[in-house]
Amino acid sequence: MKERGAGACEKHFPSRISLQLTPTLQHQVLSVSVGKSSENPIMEIGMEKSVEASFQPTNPYIGFNVSAGESTTMSLKPWKFEESVYGYSANLNWFLHDSVDGKEVFSSKPSKLELINPKSWFRDRYSSAYRPFTRQGGVIFAGDEYGESVCWKVDKSARGKIMEWEIRGWIWLTYLPNNYRTFYHETRRLEFREIVYLNIP
Repeated sequence: MKERGAGACEKHFPSRISLQLTPTLQHQVLSVSVGKSSENPIMEIGMEKSVEASFQPTNPYIGFNVSAGESTTMSLKPWKFEESVYGYSANLNWFLHDSVDGKEVFSSKPSKLELINPKSWFRDRYSSAYRPFTRQGGVIFAGDEYGESVCWKVDKSARGKIMEWEIRGWIWLTYLPNNYRTFYHETRRLEFREIVYLNIP
């Protein structure tokens, strides 16, 4: 983005995060369970229609005054969290959604009007009170909105031993204009794999 003449506030942000946690020695694992997936994005749509009418008997001409109005409000939390189990692997997924239309950011293609609209949701995304990112580019998650735990039940013979776990991850990084006027946008994917050793108490 520096090569394009953009400032420090023009950067990629995570739009999807996927983690897969797997014990490599599975003969000691009895079962695995995950918490309930969040219901995000919570969509609250309120539509209010009103019709007002009045009759004016003092008017020499009998008449009615009629006015109609309609207002729509919508609230959408930006992150949706899903967790599932496949074999003895736990799969954790976070999806960023557009708070206006509910589309998943990493898989959707914004229109040119959205890219230059100064009031679009992704404009000034680091200064909003309800922003899903920090100014440094980190992600804001809240434990009361997203699942916190994955539990593996292991055989008693594993107590006091060290177990090997594989962590695989995929992060989708998206660029959409923040303050910069451009039609440019893209999404890239980063993949990583780590082996960690945990002591079973």
